[in-house]
Amino acid sequence: MSAARGVRPANRTFRIFLTQGFSSELRYRVAIRFAIEGDLRFISHHDTMRLFERALARAQLPVRYSEGFNPRPRMSLPLPRAVGIASLADVLVVDLTSELEPAFVLGQLSAQMPGGIRLIDAWTLQGSQALRPETVVYRVPIGGEQAGRVSAELQKLLSGSEWIVERTGANDKRDGSIDLRPFLVDARLEEGHLLWTVRVTNSGSVRPAELLSAVGLDPREHLHRVVRLQVEWSSSPSEDLNDALTAVPAVEP
Repeated sequence: MSAARGVRPANRTFRIFLTQGFSSELRYRVAIRFAIEGDLRFISHHDTMRLFERALARAQLPVRYSEGFNPRPRMSLPLPRAVGIASLADVLVVDLTSELEPAFVLGQLSAQMPGGIRLIDAWTLQGSQALRPETVVYRVPIGGEQAGRVSAELQKLLSGSEWIVERTGANDKRDGSIDLRPFLVDARLEEGHLLWTVRVTNSGSVRPAELLSAVGLDPREHLHRVVRLQVEWSSSPSEDLNDALTAVPAVEP
C-alpha cells in the first residue's frame, strides 16, 4: 500500500505536465506594418487575409497553423479596414513555429507582395502581448468649393457635447443610436485636406463614413478617397510598441 501511495504523486505530476506543459508552448509572433493603396484598397477584409495567406505560403515562412480538421494560418489584422479606404498604417500579426529576425520575415514576404501593397517595417511581439489600437488618424482631400461648408459643419460638430448617430445593420435593420462625440479626438482642415483622429475602444469608434456625412460630404463620393494615415497602438509595461515600429528599416517589395 505504501508503494502505491508513493506512485500517485508522480502520476499526478505527470498529468499536470501533460495538460500544462504542452499548452504553454513558446509563441513566436511578428507584427508587420504595411500600406495598401490603388485598386487593392477595394478588396475586403476576407480577401486581404487570403492574399497574405497565399503570400506567406510562397515565402516558405514557418507559419503556425490552427488545429482541427481545417487548419488555418494563425494570423490576424488587429484593425480591419473598410472597403475602399487606403492605408499607410495597417498591421498584420503572424504566429511562427520558430524564432526569426523580423527583418528576415519582412524581406521574404516583401518579395511576394503584389502591386498596391508595400511592407514598411516589422517587429517582434513578446509572449502573449496583444496589439490594441487606441487612436487612428484619417485624411481625405477637400475641394476649394467645399472647404467653407465643411469648415462650418466641422465647427458645429466639435463645439457640440453630443453627436448622436442611428446605426443600421444587415438588411438596413436598425441597430440603435450611439453618441460618437466621445470617440472624436480632433478634426481640422489643413492644406486642402480634412484630417481627423478617432479613439478606438471596446465600446466602439467613429466610422469614416459617419464623419464624412457629419460634415456634409457624401460617403459614396468621398469614402474611396480616404486614407488611414496613422495608428497608435497600446503598449505593454515591457515595451513601447509605437517606438518599436522603427526597429526594422523599410524594405521595398
